[in-house]
Amino acid sequence: MVRRRCDRRPIAVCHVWDDGQRRWRGSWGAVQTLTHPPCHTPSTVPPPYRPTFGWNYSPNIREDLQRYQGGHPDGQCLDGITSHLPDYGSVQCLLSVVLEDRARHPHQTSLVPPWPGDGRLGPAVTHFDNKSVVGSFSFGQDKLVLNSQDNFSTIRGNTCVYKGRWQYELMLGTKGVMQVGWATLGCKFSEEKGVGDTPDSYAYDGNRQRKWNVATYKYGAMWQSGDIISCTLDLEEGKVEFFRNGKSLGPAFTTVKTGPGLAYFPAVSLAIGESLAANFGATPFRYPQEGFAPLQAPPTQDLIRADSCVNWLGRLVHLSRNWPQSEDMALNNRHRTCLLIVVQHIAAHLGPLLARPYVVEACLVPALARIAQVTLDQPSPTLALEPVHTLIDFLIAALENHELHRCLENLVVCLLTGHKQAAEDIKFRGQKYNLHLLYTLLSHPRLRKICLTHILFDKVQFPSFVNIKAVDEEGLGVVVGSVWWASKDGAVNSGGDRMAYEASCRIILKAVQEVEEIQVSILRLLLCATDAPHFEDTSRALFLAKFRTFLREHAPGSRVRVPILRHTPLPVILCLFHRLLTIFEELWRKEEAPGAPSCIPPRLFYDGALHYFDTHRLGGLESHLLKTFKKELNKALPATHSTDEKVLLKINNATAGANSVTSMELGPSQPSTSGALLNTHSLASDPTLKDLRHLSVTVESEDKLGRGSGLGRGRDSLLHLLDGIVLLYHIGAHKQLGKVAAQRDSMLDNVAHVADIDRKIEYCKKKGGNPALFEELAASRKVFVDKLEEQGRQQAWVLAAIHSSQKFAHLTKLMRIILETLKAASREGELFAFVPDFYVESLTELCTAMRLYFNTPPQSTDSTQALLTDVGEFLALHFCDSRIVYADSKDSLIQALAGFVCHPPTLKALEAMPEESRRQMVRNLLQPYENRAWAQNNWILVRFWKGCGFGFRYTKSPHLTNKFGPKPPNSDNSNFTQATAPCPSPTFQRYVVEVLESSTEISTPFLNSLLNQLNWAFSEFIGMLQEIQNASNRPERVFIDSRQLRICATCFDLALALLRVLEMIVNTAPQLFTDFTRPNAEFLLSRLCQLLCQVLNRVSGWSGCFGHVVGLEIPGLETIHHYPILTAVTGILVTLIRHDLVQASSKGQVATRTLLNEPSFQLSSIYQLLGDTENGDGGCSGGGGAVWGAQNTMATSPTSSPSRVTSGGGGGGNNAATINKFSLKKYPDHINSSEITQVERVMGHLEACVKLKGEKSPGEDEDSLCTICYAYPASAAFRPCSHSSCRACVTQHLMNRTDCFFCKATIQEVVDQTTGTVVYQATTLNKDSPLKT
Repeated sequence: MVRRRCDRRPIAVCHVWDDGQRRWRGSWGAVQTLTHPPCHTPSTVPPPYRPTFGWNYSPNIREDLQRYQGGHPDGQCLDGITSHLPDYGSVQCLLSVVLEDRARHPHQTSLVPPWPGDGRLGPAVTHFDNKSVVGSFSFGQDKLVLNSQDNFSTIRGNTCVYKGRWQYELMLGTKGVMQVGWATLGCKFSEEKGVGDTPDSYAYDGNRQRKWNVATYKYGAMWQSGDIISCTLDLEEGKVEFFRNGKSLGPAFTTVKTGPGLAYFPAVSLAIGESLAANFGATPFRYPQEGFAPLQAPPTQDLIRADSCVNWLGRLVHLSRNWPQSEDMALNNRHRTCLLIVVQHIAAHLGPLLARPYVVEACLVPALARIAQVTLDQPSPTLALEPVHTLIDFLIAALENHELHRCLENLVVCLLTGHKQAAEDIKFRGQKYNLHLLYTLLSHPRLRKICLTHILFDKVQFPSFVNIKAVDEEGLGVVVGSVWWASKDGAVNSGGDRMAYEASCRIILKAVQEVEEIQVSILRLLLCATDAPHFEDTSRALFLAKFRTFLREHAPGSRVRVPILRHTPLPVILCLFHRLLTIFEELWRKEEAPGAPSCIPPRLFYDGALHYFDTHRLGGLESHLLKTFKKELNKALPATHSTDEKVLLKINNATAGANSVTSMELGPSQPSTSGALLNTHSLASDPTLKDLRHLSVTVESEDKLGRGSGLGRGRDSLLHLLDGIVLLYHIGAHKQLGKVAAQRDSMLDNVAHVADIDRKIEYCKKKGGNPALFEELAASRKVFVDKLEEQGRQQAWVLAAIHSSQKFAHLTKLMRIILETLKAASREGELFAFVPDFYVESLTELCTAMRLYFNTPPQSTDSTQALLTDVGEFLALHFCDSRIVYADSKDSLIQALAGFVCHPPTLKALEAMPEESRRQMVRNLLQPYENRAWAQNNWILVRFWKGCGFGFRYTKSPHLTNKFGPKPPNSDNSNFTQATAPCPSPTFQRYVVEVLESSTEISTPFLNSLLNQLNWAFSEFIGMLQEIQNASNRPERVFIDSRQLRICATCFDLALALLRVLEMIVNTAPQLFTDFTRPNAEFLLSRLCQLLCQVLNRVSGWSGCFGHVVGLEIPGLETIHHYPILTAVTGILVTLIRHDLVQASSKGQVATRTLLNEPSFQLSSIYQLLGDTENGDGGCSGGGGAVWGAQNTMATSPTSSPSRVTSGGGGGGNNAATINKFSLKKYPDHINSSEITQVERVMGHLEACVKLKGEKSPGEDEDSLCTICYAYPASAAFRPCSHSSCRACVTQHLMNRTDCFFCKATIQEVVDQTTGTVVYQATTLNKDSPLKT
């Protein structure tokens, strides 16, 4: 019987014969390869018993053995396996003597090259010195991994060298600005000066491809994350050289100073957010350079001992597999016992050695590869799993727990480091090698659970194993020999071989799929649900628990503080998302019950099966929802067991007390049906929960599903996995897709630049341009083409690895699952509020990804188009859902709907919805704009109209066409000024008209709120313009906050969007304003004309604040211009007056009459639409005269966000003559001749009406005018307070409030003093007696 070793004392097992004497039987068993039979010297050992170490024993060993034998002549005190050993000693003694002999003669092995001890100063263990930091770093536990937290941080190592030839390696975690190399102690660094910026420091930066030693020169190749940069220093020749992935970049510096007082430290400088990992010799170099030594001495003697022990274990593995089996079971057991005891003795020496990463990487990893038959040159090896499992069994049985865990940690870290290294070519040999070894390890069930419990996710970042990094530019150049690119519309292309380019993409796709298959097979092992009798002990349960913790650490707004170095990069999250979704689909098809829906049951969100930590719900906080919907929860969660009643009682108690249910973590005391052990620690701390279990997600009972089958538990665990996949997409996968799409857009911009240069070249050829100009254009074209060559190869990788049809199918499938889940939850009534907010966020993000991020058009298949229609219907019916309280979710829904209406394919999907859904969507859009986020709502209505309005057929506003400046960030934010192509929807325009005409309860409040918001937005906008004008007229320099500029531009956009919605309504349903038989039509028309006059007066003239600020061309206010807002106002005026032109009598010209009666109406403002200034310059005066020209400038500080305004002399008006006046006629490409003709007819009509009307007679006495507007008589009296105002003011006031202007008393009724008619009573407008102004 073999017992587990608890200490280092040897284990004595003796075989006693029947006569009571100990004898050697000649059955050597396990030790025949480790020692000799008795009475034989090494030279006389018979062939079957000769040792197979591979070397001859030295005389010292024989002397030691003889001395040991002489000390124990009777064998009574021999330890070890006395029945299977010679008389001269034990296995323990033999191993010790052999290992010591090898350690004393390191020259006999080539395992470790000799290391020079001189020429180095510092501790034995080399790492970064945190006392030398300039700036701020985040450190790994071993002080070898760095992440910069400051603008430009610098750090040195704790070891220096003054003679000899030395090397260290860096693995790049990012590919940004970093300067790496060597520096002396006398270098004075700062946040502006790093390694290479001071004398006696030498550095290389692969991001900028420069070398640095005070001066900078072109050097090296572009690096990328995962590259191994070798930094060598030859102090014998005074030379510094750098290597990238083992390839020399050439001598960087050949005149390095040497001599007394000069010693060089390894040093690095990193920009903010950059990271790297250093290897000073703690592990074997990936690319050791001949003649150069590491800064840290290798553990030579430990390596020799470990190599011997590992080789012995390998031989024992072979022996155990080839041991002849006897019919005598007792003999077989003795052999097995003998074998394990020998392993135990070997482990006594090997265990402490495996705690060193160097030993594991140099000895154990190659041994595993040999036993598993994994090689770098074999892409798809047939893995020998059984021998590896035997070796793992030996290690598990013989090593102490802490030794085993440390060994596994070092082993997995070694494999992960190799996997993260940049691939040398498209074959991914290194990545496959490490993944195959990881698969071999995890295929052992017990070791897999140990790794899941202690190593994966805890000690190493397991998600990095499922990442695939792009091959560098050189590797891609080998695969993608011919680059092809084209513009978005296909009109411009590179002229390359498209077929060859697509063939290269297929080669990349095949290589990527081979790696993905290995990664999925690893996940298949980790999600095994049949490797334990109880589900909670399976690998799947352990994996889901760790995965849930991973999600909690990376979730947005999580309260769990995770070190910077443990944050998972976005590309890794995207790869993890696709691999998990792939294995989920495979397991779901395998384990799903017949007819089970592919969605997550809504019960999962409120039955306590999963803890959503700090996640918001659609209805708000979970604690609030539990208090609010206790009855609904009791009804939805029937108590099928007594424990379920306790769960509900616990929830009720928590909601009644001060403790939030969000801190109540229910865990399983019985086998969990959730597939993950979540929150089990709470059971020990709360005795009232000791008998509670999770409520099952599925309705079927355990008896019905079968206790032994594990079917229900497996399905529920997959549902929990799917829930985590949805959250994972929201956490990072979508963001990474956006970054990849930005790279594609950058490439398309370069294609447009090349096309523009080609047009200029053709134009110059026709005009016979200067040859120097041709050369300059050709040089510019070459720069863009070279960049496109590089981007084209990178895009080939994107098309194969990220934008493949399989990846696109993943998004569509996940979108369908989320949509069906949300629909099912919506049918739950009020419990819909329990849905986590990331479900809605993920749905809207998937819509964005399918529309904007993928090259595959969403309308490519009928199923995809049907899916978009279903998603659009959900958005249309739920963006105003009162059950959704969380503001971010409401905003996400409305933004997604706005994105739908601005692209023809998705707009077509909305128009394909059922008719009732379309009507309901329009009703929701036409709700009043008070007390809700109305901006996105209004932009949706604008997009229904864009392409139909006056001069509103542009993608980008004409005044911005020839503007140069930074490109706005790529965003799906539905901004009105965003450059989106027009795609009007006559279908939804018709529904808008039908809804507004059919119900005054909808039309009047909506139009009134629309006018209110226009009045507010434009007033705020003008107020800010006046502040900017006043600041620009000051003689001193004035800084304007960038936030104020953004608010100003936003107010302009809001006012412009509101005007366009009014234009749509006036064009499609003018009767809402001109038909005075409709309630409040006259009032609405009066208010509309008032606002139009105010906008015209403020905007049309160049002498006012609007023209002044537009002339400044302030960065951040580029969108503010006359064209967009004046075309919107003109479109409304032309439509209103056009109806009057066809009226037979002036009595029917209600719009003209209302406009002329408006006190603020100025005909000169109308003239300026066409640039006619003969009748005077209207517009508001900003107090500064005309717009100043060359005397005034606007600058932006490069280091701060505020804009700086400078003035040369108070903003005088001497430059007014140089101003280029606005005129609609200057935009013939956007405003056609018929529209200009309509404007001219309107101007002629208004001019004639003004002449016909003549001068106004002296008005009434000022005491009789309304004290609110001073425009109309105060003919409306309020009851009971008897105050009065004009009917226009009181009507507008009563649309929003019911208290008196002056005394705040509640108005009971309003009486027209001229006729005595009661026009308002209580709180309802008298529709039979419409108010008239």
